[in-house]
Amino acid sequence: MKEPAWLIRVIECFSNNTDELVCEFDLPNVELTELQRIWKMPADDPIVACFSINEEQAQFFQQLIDIEFDFVRYSYFLAAYTVDWDATKREGGYMKLFPPPRDLPGFPEIKKVIPKSVERQS
Repeated sequence: MKEPAWLIRVIECFSNNTDELVCEFDLPNVELTELQRIWKMPADDPIVACFSINEEQAQFFQQLIDIEFDFVRYSYFLAAYTVDWDATKREGGYMKLFPPPRDLPGFPEIKKVIPKSVERQS
């Protein structure tokens, strides 16, 4: 199954000391069947959740991109995002799942509300 143009996959690297996201690596197009194989997932799983990468799986990714894995200092995860939320919704997601937008603004529709003051009772 061909993946939609709006779907991207990245490797996220987090510090083991602080849990901070320290870097990301964009992946080239990878066949879904390859990802399903290395995580031993069924053919109907679109691999859009966050998947932890261990040393065995790291070998696969080292063939795709220039990355030196350091599992002592960092934890690595495969993540999937959409770069076009409107297209994602229009197409019904990818295999009926909706990866989050890559640039997800926190609370985009928030409105500042000034609370009414409470009248003091005498």
